[in-house]
Amino acid sequence: MRTWIACAGWLCVVSLGQAQEHAPPAVPAPLHSASVPPAMDAASATSAASAAPVPAEDALPSQTVTITANSDAKAPRIRFTAYRESYLTARKVWQVSSGSVVMALRLIPAKLSATIDDVRVALQGNGAAVPIKVSAGGVFVVPLNDDIAAQDGTFLVNKGRGELTANIVLQPSVARDAWNVTRVGQVLHDARRAVRAITPWYKRPFASDVQSLAFCATERGSALQLMDGEQMIATLPMNEPAVNDINQPVFCKIFDGEDKYPGHYRVVLPEQATVLLL
Repeated sequence: MRTWIACAGWLCVVSLGQAQEHAPPAVPAPLHSASVPPAMDAASATSAASAAPVPAEDALPSQTVTITANSDAKAPRIRFTAYRESYLTARKVWQVSSGSVVMALRLIPAKLSATIDDVRVALQGNGAAVPIKVSAGGVFVVPLNDDIAAQDGTFLVNKGRGELTANIVLQPSVARDAWNVTRVGQVLHDARRAVRAITPWYKRPFASDVQSLAFCATERGSALQLMDGEQMIATLPMNEPAVNDINQPVFCKIFDGEDKYPGHYRVVLPEQATVLLL
């Protein structure tokens, strides 16, 4: 397989379709995204080389990724790409960010005739294929499965060979009810470390960084609440335009990590809000 990477801002397109069994491993792309994660909601993935030391594996909580099963649908059978390459990059993101950031893949039609509204994904090792939850727009968090990686596992899809490519995106993995001002700054710091860790040194001078973390909704008019205990301190409108992981317009409250609110203030999200790295 010939792997190619094209980047615009924070968004890198990696051609992963048409993988061949004997393709050499590709160098991970520098991840720069206009909107990163949750396609699989951050709450669905429990908290999923740079100069800074990498935390020890046993110091981190394990990453879990939602799997699904549908007896009415045929299991995916077409080989999309080898698992190990994505596994190694996702594992580095997870370690360097201390579990606050996960790596996901966004599937994109590579042909005019291809669609993703009914796309299904499974991870195949030596045993039965494990279905993986795919969110609207074709995004799924890359699971960390040491056994399947050691078995030279494969991602399977229910599409024809060559119909799909993929974007690599990063997503915060903080639970919806665990956000406060300090956590916002920490996740930004962790995401920037993760980007540096998976960006080859020779590409770092040309790579843009994560600039901000945004709480977003699909319609203008929603707002965050800053809470000090049970007391509401401020209402923050989500009115700044951005695009989410599948390039849909959203309206956000954007934090750059330099916000002057006290760190213990809780950030309360509207029910339909998502969290993006910009």
